[in-house]
Amino acid sequence: MRRLLTVVVLIVPHGLPLVGARSAQAETTFERLPLGDDETLEYALVRPDDFDPARTYPVLLALPPGRQTRAMVEAGLGRYWGEQAARRGWIVASPIAPADGLFFRGGEHAIPALLDHLEQALHVEGGRFHLAGSSNGGRSAFRVAGLHADRFHSLTVLPGYPPEADDEERLAGLTGLPVAMFVGGRDTGWIGPMRRTRDRLRELGGTCTLTIIPGAGHVPPSLDGPVMMQHLQGVRDDVLIGRVLDDFHAAAAAADGPRYFRHFTADAVFIGTDPGERWTRAEFETYAKPHFARGTGWTYVTTERHITRGPDDATAWFDEMLENERYGTCRGTGVLVRTHRGWKIAQYALTIPLPNDLTPEVVGRIRESAAPHE
Repeated sequence: MRRLLTVVVLIVPHGLPLVGARSAQAETTFERLPLGDDETLEYALVRPDDFDPARTYPVLLALPPGRQTRAMVEAGLGRYWGEQAARRGWIVASPIAPADGLFFRGGEHAIPALLDHLEQALHVEGGRFHLAGSSNGGRSAFRVAGLHADRFHSLTVLPGYPPEADDEERLAGLTGLPVAMFVGGRDTGWIGPMRRTRDRLRELGGTCTLTIIPGAGHVPPSLDGPVMMQHLQGVRDDVLIGRVLDDFHAAAAAADGPRYFRHFTADAVFIGTDPGERWTRAEFETYAKPHFARGTGWTYVTTERHITRGPDDATAWFDEMLENERYGTCRGTGVLVRTHRGWKIAQYALTIPLPNDLTPEVVGRIRESAAPHE
C-alpha cells in the first residue's frame, strides 16, 4: 500500500561542542549494553522526568554525526532531540559507535541488539521505533533502515543518503516508511545524492520529501531547537492516524462491532454510497449490529492514503483509495479529531469514483431508476 510518509534529515557539524547540563525536563543517562565477546555498546537514554515504566512511549533511535563519539551524541541531544523530545513525552536512545566502525562502516551490527534490549525494557509505541540521523548519522540511518525496515515507523535525515550501492538497492524495502530529508542549499556535495534518493524512492512507490534550505550550509541553523521534534511529532501523528484507519477496516472485515465502533467519536457521522445513507453513530450501529452478529462484515483494502493535519494539531482529514470484491475501486474520505483516548473518526464517507466518460450513462440510469413508473 502506498502511503504518504515523512522522513527528516538531521544535520550537525562535525565539530559541534559538548552540550552542558539540560533542564530537569529530561532525564539522561549513559548506559552500557553487553554484546558478547567482551564487546559493549554505550548509548544515551533520554526519558521524560515523569517517566512511568508501565506507560507506552514513542521511541526515537537517534544516530549521531561525525565520528559518532560521546561528544557527538551529546551534541545531537542538545541541539535536536534531548530536552525537546522529553518535553513531548518521547524516549530517545542515541548510541556511540563501537570501536570497530561507524554505524555505516561495521558498527551497524550492534543496532539489532540495542533495539531488542529497548523493546524488552520499554513499552515501545506500535512495537516500532522512529529513526533519525544527522550527517554521518543520516548516512547510517539509511544503512540501518535498509537492513531492518520492519523495525521502524519512519526515517528522518539531516542530511543523509545511502552510503553505498548496496544501500541504494535496499531502498525498495523503505517504501512503507515515511522518509524526510533536509539539507542546506549551499551543500552542493550532498544535494545531488539526496535528490537521486528522493527520486528513486518515489519511482519505487514510496513517499519521500526533500527540503533544501536556501543559503544554509551542511547543517541549517533553522533546524535547531524544537523544529525537528515538531516534525517527528507530526510523523508520529500520521502513523497513529494510519493505524486507526487500518484497524477500523480490519475490524469491519472481522465483523467485530465493539472494536469497529470504538474508533468513532460519540457524535460521528458515517456517509454511505446510497444517497439516503447519512447515519449518526447510533443509527449506523443499529444498521450494522445484525450483520456483525451473523459474522458478516465488509472488507475494504486500502491501496493509497493521504493524511493532512490541521494547524491546531487537533484535527486531521484524509482521503484513501480502497478495493472491494463487490464494488471494485472505492474512495473513503473523512475527518479525525484528537481526544484524550487518541485519534477518533468524526466523519467517514464512502464513495465509488466514477470515470468521467461513464458519467452521462450512469447519471442517465440513476435518473431512470428514480423516475416514477406507470
